[in-house]
Amino acid sequence: MSQKTLLHTLSTTLGLTDTAPDAELLQRFAEVGDQTAFELVVRRHAELVWGVCRAVLPGDTHTAEDAFQATFLVLARKAASIRDGSAAGWLFRVARNAAVRARTRTARRTGEILPDALACTGAPVEEEVGRQEVAPVVAEEVNRLGSALREPVVLCFFEGHTHAEAANRLGWPIGTVASRLARAKDVLRDRLTRRGVALPAAGLAAVFASTSAPAVPLVRSALAIATGPVNHVSPTVLSLTHGVLSAMRFTKLKTIAALVTVAIGLTTALAAVPRHSGEPAADASPRSTSRPAPVPKAPPNAKELEAKDLKALEGQWRAVKLNTEKELTETELASARFIFVGSDLTVRSTNENEHFKVALVPTESPRGIDLTLKNDERSAGKVIHGIYELKGDALTICIRHFASEDQTRPTEFKPEQGSLLFVLERVKDEKEELKALAGEWKGVSINSSGKELPKAEAEGGKWTIKGAEITVTSEGDPEGKMTIKLDPHATPPTIDLTVTVGVGDEKGNVLKGIYFRQGDKLTICFTDLKKKDSVRPTELKPGAGVALVVFERAPKK
Repeated sequence: MSQKTLLHTLSTTLGLTDTAPDAELLQRFAEVGDQTAFELVVRRHAELVWGVCRAVLPGDTHTAEDAFQATFLVLARKAASIRDGSAAGWLFRVARNAAVRARTRTARRTGEILPDALACTGAPVEEEVGRQEVAPVVAEEVNRLGSALREPVVLCFFEGHTHAEAANRLGWPIGTVASRLARAKDVLRDRLTRRGVALPAAGLAAVFASTSAPAVPLVRSALAIATGPVNHVSPTVLSLTHGVLSAMRFTKLKTIAALVTVAIGLTTALAAVPRHSGEPAADASPRSTSRPAPVPKAPPNAKELEAKDLKALEGQWRAVKLNTEKELTETELASARFIFVGSDLTVRSTNENEHFKVALVPTESPRGIDLTLKNDERSAGKVIHGIYELKGDALTICIRHFASEDQTRPTEFKPEQGSLLFVLERVKDEKEELKALAGEWKGVSINSSGKELPKAEAEGGKWTIKGAEITVTSEGDPEGKMTIKLDPHATPPTIDLTVTVGVGDEKGNVLKGIYFRQGDKLTICFTDLKKKDSVRPTELKPGAGVALVVFERAPKK
């Protein structure tokens, strides 16, 4: 039976079309253990995963097979968390991670230096040079792309889908797929040129073209391992899987990739040296005596400084920017919370919580922070080293990636390879949050029930926030007013807008919404004014029955 026929048969068995989203199939597997649904996803992407494993591990088929099986075991463990229409981009990254780890472990075990899958020569690589030299570098650079560019590249160039098919799987317009593919090609061409690599004349589609498809027994073995009991998994594959899952724990605070440079300037206050009293005056009274010099106050020791900073960190912090390996949606950023209680830290994200024991090293410059993982059975006790800077209600933390081989403490607040950068702001109460929102906000874009309104219409709108009231003005429309009710501690933060001055029957209506404030940008998603008894949105994205409005703060006059 051909691969295409088999995929069609599996889809028919599930009562789905061949284009059923991966997320839907994986959800069925996660919720009811539907192994046929999982098999359909595996067979859809088996050639992609095998191509990536072989690219990173040229000439080592056995190790590539271990990485292939570990990739789908990770997919089985994380099936419930896959929410994108296609899992291709996600599997590309996991497969490369597993293959790189397998390659490193093999080199350490054998003591041999394997061909460097991530390096390239200084001289340009001509098209006729074997794909074994080009594919690993291309795989690395594709892995570095943001998800918006990487997803269409993987689907169209590595899995051979048309623009229309990719658009259907991703839920994007065809024009968006085409424009992002063009942008991705430009980015990849520039990066590869800087590394001395030239693509074959046929382009990216030809890079993995010669890679053979995975053998049928290998796919069957991967399915059996992923869906069977753990005691049937080889120690090598199980170890690889645990390594990849551990590496993913810190990339889950899924984000917007933004390069942030934070100024470093930490000082430790020292007690002033008291002045010595002078000699007594010659005509001083016999009774007068010199005052004893005050005893200098000893500077605080390391424990006292740590206790002081731990107290200052107490409370809940929201994410302003997170530099991670994956671009985070605004919903994920708005839902991320860092909660300090004494020497304990809970990092809360959309899907799960992470718990750490915190130790500070305030005598270093920059100040050090050590996070000991508490709630992972396999990695409990693992210490992650980092630095921090606390300035009032702003906190910046830079830590080594959980899975990075370099576990030395960072020295700068910058998102370099193997490091994660968190820029946080203390969560304020409603009164303080209203102060932060006060001022004039100009419309940037409006999407109503999935329909993008004309740019001129969006930019003609203006909200002026003063206290708990919003004045809404728009060119050609009467002025409207609304009162605001906020809950900044909710995840994501909630906002209720009650119309006090409106048009027609709008007065008294309540718009239930969520919001995210990031510097001079404000995003609000709320229920349609015309929809009665509507449910509050849970994500900052357009959709039926909701309005997504983006503002930017107007310059001060």
